[in-house]
Amino acid sequence: MPGSNIKTEIQISVPFLCGLILFLLVDRTGLGGQMVLAALSHEIGHLLAMTVLGEQPQKIVFGSFGIRIEKRPGTRLSYHKEILIYAAGPAVNLLAAGLFAGHPAVCRIHLLLGIFNLLPVGVLDGGQILRCFLQKRMEISRADFWQRTISFLGGAGLAVLAAVIFWNSGYNASLLVTSAYLLWLLLVGNGEI
Repeated sequence: MPGSNIKTEIQISVPFLCGLILFLLVDRTGLGGQMVLAALSHEIGHLLAMTVLGEQPQKIVFGSFGIRIEKRPGTRLSYHKEILIYAAGPAVNLLAAGLFAGHPAVCRIHLLLGIFNLLPVGVLDGGQILRCFLQKRMEISRADFWQRTISFLGGAGLAVLAAVIFWNSGYNASLLVTSAYLLWLLLVGNGEI
């Protein structure tokens, strides 16, 4: 098989390990391990889709802001393949939510992670699916304009929802911080986490 000797580099950063350990230590819900497994399941979904479609990532980076799968330089995928790869992560979470329907807390974790990643916002899977969909149908600069506009509106809506949740809970700022980070990425024009 061509390319079978190609290796995928795996990088695990110290900030990732420290953040993971800190998260698990301060988790008061008892569900931190399930959240980590849901995130890993999500990324495995992307990797499985890449493998099925005959692609092998150059690098898997466990970085400060999560897990990033990097394509090989010069790899050109069709829009259909990209959409399938981006959709695979949330699909695994939604499938797991169904499988864990008898365990409401675990079901909610997968359901929320799957739906959150399908939001049409910037670097999230939904934002990348939107980019592919628009670029397939219109000139790239126009597609990029609409993707950024829709992403910004979605991100702003998410920030408002996060502010309401924070206001009502009095302590839960995680979605607020996440939405601020996503908006910051949109404003600085960074396409990767």
